[in-house]
Amino acid sequence: MPDYADQHGLLDECVRGEHRDESLTALRYYFDGCTGRWFERYAGGGDEPSVANTVTEADVLALNFLSITSLANVAIDATMTYALRIRELLEQIPPDVPMHEAPWSTYEEGAPAYRLWELFRQCGGNHRPVTASKLLARKRPHLTPAYDSQVRTILKAPASPWRCLWSWFATDGTRVRALEELRKEAGGIDDISLLRCLDVVLWMRARRGVTR
Repeated sequence: MPDYADQHGLLDECVRGEHRDESLTALRYYFDGCTGRWFERYAGGGDEPSVANTVTEADVLALNFLSITSLANVAIDATMTYALRIRELLEQIPPDVPMHEAPWSTYEEGAPAYRLWELFRQCGGNHRPVTASKLLARKRPHLTPAYDSQVRTILKAPASPWRCLWSWFATDGTRVRALEELRKEAGGIDDISLLRCLDVVLWMRARRGVTR
């Protein structure tokens, strides 16, 4: 398994170390006024029981809150072209299991989550990994993280973003509680997944040009 000690150290600093106050400020700022605060919440959320196993127009529109554009073909592919295959895979991925409770086999190549990410990557074009990541995060916000170039840069391009974050949780059980406490102290975001909180903290840090 790759060594993610450096990335884990950064996450620890942001969640319960010297950068914790900055993380609190970032969460409060982001969820107080940034458009992205609606990504998980819009239209009740992508994992709301009645739509948890299908991609809806609201799911596609929610991508725009995270600066994903050119959505017409994404909408056609995700809600029509690949709709049946998407449903079959979503039905195999529980919406209520968070990353810190999931076994690594959930994310391995060939697992439903991995296969769905590959399918989402084809929606709207032949290779849209960021769109795929964010659409999967909309449908399974507790299990898979949103991931873009900003987060990739601050995490120093880990070989596997999923493995990097999953192993952070798996190697120290106290990190979950620390992240929950950070979310609680931020206030008003108890409905936001822990992974989304991490994403916002890292994204805001990257936007400020801080690399550590």
